Amino acid sequence: MKKRYFELDFLRGFGIILMIAFHFGYDLSYFGYTNYQTTVDIQWKVFRSVVLSIFLLVVGMSSYLAFSKSINWKKVFKRSMKLFFISLLISLGSYSVFENSWIYFGVIHFILVAGLVSLIFVRLPNFSLLLGLAFLLSYNLGYFHLDAFLSFAQSNLGIPPHTQDVVSFTPWFGLVLIGIFLMHHKLFSFRVRETKTTQGISFLGKHALIIYLVHQPILFGAFNALAWVSN
Repeated sequence: MKKRYFELDFLRGFGIILMIAFHFGYDLSYFGYTNYQTTVDIQWKVFRSVVLSIFLLVVGMSSYLAFSKSINWKKVFKRSMKLFFISLLISLGSYSVFENSWIYFGVIHFILVAGLVSLIFVRLPNFSLLLGLAFLLSYNLGYFHLDAFLSFAQSNLGIPPHTQDVVSFTPWFGLVLIGIFLMHHKLFSFRVRETKTTQGISFLGKHALIIYLVHQPILFGAFNALAWVSN
């Protein structure tokens, strides 16, 4: 079990490295150092999807490990409240910087909701696979999406038509469900040799949340400082 946790932290840490690389590329574009668009160019959209898929598979696998035998509701409540206040902070902070494209349902918001909903499925791993695949397939075929709800929210709830980060429940919850299946059947069984490098990556995974929160403000601040010095 200890070894498996190491691999999960390693995978999460690898995702963190890719995420920082993506946001660095985004900032280069935002501050005008490059002419590509990370929200439009297909290679950057694929890159984002890969990063997001890593994190959401880990959400599902971690949920199975933590709650498949019994659900510690005190732990669930404590974790959910932490994510709720972080999500609120992200929304308020993004509104102060991007008033017309603030983050109303980004990665942390999604993980909060997905973590709670996943509790329904941690003891139904085979069904989780079928439902997860159905999420992905039906969405890509155009049958299962939240466009109507999003349009209503934009028109009536003050949700901006464009946001700096959004993770739709469909299709992305499908990856969480697949993660549950993978961990139940021990299909997540690759082994990582523990070296200084892999331990360092695993360390990033253990502290993924705090790194997620601070890395972009640091990058953004550095680019702002560079722009100020250059002028």
